[in-house]
Amino acid sequence: MFSMLRAVLARALALLVAPLCLLTAFITERTETPPDNQAPAVSCENFGLFEAIPRYQGDTTDGESWYYSWNFGLQKTDLKHRIVASKFIAIPLRFLLEGSNHIGGISVYGDKLYCALEDGSDYLKPYILIYDAKTLDYTGEFYPLPQELHIDGVPWVAVDGPRGVAYTAEWSNAPVLNVFSLEDFKLMWTVPLSVPLDRIQGGEVYGGVLYCAADTKNSHTIWAVDPETGVVEKVFDRNLDNEVEAEGMTVWPMPDGSFFHCLETGASRVNVMFRHYAKP
Repeated sequence: MFSMLRAVLARALALLVAPLCLLTAFITERTETPPDNQAPAVSCENFGLFEAIPRYQGDTTDGESWYYSWNFGLQKTDLKHRIVASKFIAIPLRFLLEGSNHIGGISVYGDKLYCALEDGSDYLKPYILIYDAKTLDYTGEFYPLPQELHIDGVPWVAVDGPRGVAYTAEWSNAPVLNVFSLEDFKLMWTVPLSVPLDRIQGGEVYGGVLYCAADTKNSHTIWAVDPETGVVEKVFDRNLDNEVEAEGMTVWPMPDGSFFHCLETGASRVNVMFRHYAKP
């Protein structure tokens, strides 16, 4: 047991040290010229190094706070990105010992923060873990998901509170939307999609519509999904530089006119861009 624990801690330390070793590269890295067809953002923030590490996987908001995830932890800030709560290692020990090593997309509803947890690169144990949205403390609630519906893990989860359900989908060319009960995370049904969703990094529900952000090269599309009919429509292409990785996304109308709030990691992996787009 202790050898397994040492291995887990060594893996977490390596993930922390690697970005630090690239500090010089980060400081001297030139700003790349964005693609000519990159979608214009209402605003954009650049998180560097120590700000970036806890914020490079998933994000969600309740309109009053930002919530972020990284492989092993969680962070909560106010809307000006001042830290309110932080759990650098948020995965409980029992899951670490099982091999869980990746908190992906997250979604907040009421007083709960729902987190997608996977054990890459085996992808045999997909979970939803629930945390207290105020403190980021683990509540003890966890739900294993059907592995046959998450062959490549569970990269995101989106809560649809008014309908009392949560959504997930397969990572690669998902043909269906998985619909789970919020009460006990039992699979209720699947909804065939009119267009397969590929490489979705984050999803969020607003106004009854499920919005999904894809990390697809040359497009980085934002999709809108009707979770009842399965109809998928393109909202817009972000057209990011292919050297960056599109990460999590949340949706919420902000006073500056932005609606989509999207994370992306830079080529050096030690900076994170947080772009805010208006709804077309």
